[in-house]
Amino acid sequence: MNDETRKLLKVFGVAVTDFEAEAEKLTATAGQMSGSTGKEQIVALLQDTTDLCRELNTRWLETTQHIFKLQDRLLSQLAEVARKLQPADSSTK
Repeated sequence: MNDETRKLLKVFGVAVTDFEAEAEKLTATAGQMSGSTGKEQIVALLQDTTDLCRELNTRWLETTQHIFKLQDRLLSQLAEVARKLQPADSSTK
């Protein structure tokens, strides 16, 4: 595993654990709201939730793109090997 992969996985792992912890706090905050909760508090909760999800999605996308890049490189390299191993077509048309 190269350093870029390690770094991405570490950042993603931290993002997931941060998400879990913050989601618990946001859920607790939402649970304390009532019909008399001010509009500002509700907007703040929704904004915090949106920001939290956006951050996690960004880290997830970075990790997924990296994985796709690794797979594409492997598939390209193996396709090249397969092309070299194919017998040459010696027939003339």
